[in-house]
Amino acid sequence: MGRKLKGKASSKGLKGALLRHQIHEQAQKKVKSKADHSLHKHKPTKASLEQRELQRETASKIIPFGPNSTLLLVGEGDFSFARSIVSQNYVKPENLLVTSFDNSPTELKLKYPKSFEDNYDFLKQNDVQVFFRIDATNLIKSFKFSRKTTWSKIAGPEWATKPLEGILFNFPHTGKGIKDQDKNIRDHQELVLGYFQSCKQFFKAVNQTALNGSALNYSQGYTIKHDAATNKVSSEGYGKVYLSVFTGEPYDSWQIKILARTAGWKVERSGNFQWANYPEYSHRRTNSEQDTTKPAAEREARMYVFEIFDKHSKASKKQNDSDSDED
Repeated sequence: MGRKLKGKASSKGLKGALLRHQIHEQAQKKVKSKADHSLHKHKPTKASLEQRELQRETASKIIPFGPNSTLLLVGEGDFSFARSIVSQNYVKPENLLVTSFDNSPTELKLKYPKSFEDNYDFLKQNDVQVFFRIDATNLIKSFKFSRKTTWSKIAGPEWATKPLEGILFNFPHTGKGIKDQDKNIRDHQELVLGYFQSCKQFFKAVNQTALNGSALNYSQGYTIKHDAATNKVSSEGYGKVYLSVFTGEPYDSWQIKILARTAGWKVERSGNFQWANYPEYSHRRTNSEQDTTKPAAEREARMYVFEIFDKHSKASKKQNDSDSDED
């Protein structure tokens, strides 16, 4: 008869049953302990929860310009977007230039009888400069910019040393209402491409004087109020181009990233257009005060930030090889 091993449960009798129960209890405790440890290990700490919340807030508030940024708005409708970014202190009034493709305030009053006048008066009361008959696809000609008619004469003497850092076009639309979808897509591709090309020419034209003026004044030892802004444009004078578009068709078929690269720009970043960030903004149809078929606030849209494309940069080459027209 073999010797019983110490601690070995016997298969017979009350003693064996009790020992088996004790072993089972110990095993269950070990399993529970491991589970509790694993749960505690993966449970987010207060710091990590706060970090996640900050990331969510940052992601939901993609506003690529600040109070000290200089910004030109093109293709404005009833001026409600311009009003919103001033009301929300996103851009200082003196750093904002607002333009419309329409001929005059009178024309816009007829087009937007319920909203334009109030928004326009708000901008004027806050000393925001407003320009009419400005074509987003031909900015230099629209502003009548030339060697004789300099940018500081057009926008004001303070712009002689204040570079233009950004140009923004919200939801570009030709307003033609073309029913042929293929032609509609082509027309809007021409509009967006023209905008990208025009921005490139305009930045270089208006910012050269500002950059040269800032450098000259700085070298003479003067304090330059806007010299920090020169760091936000390239050495050639290029700032950032902003474009907001709806998602889905036919907008996806515009292939705006490809159009941007054709004109020498590349995506720096993009994010969902958060309507709640612009409470005063009411997106309207291009040719009337009516809302679009579906309320804008219920439609998904994106804001893109483009920077000048440096074909000699390794990073630009890598992005050009891998970038598609998908997010």
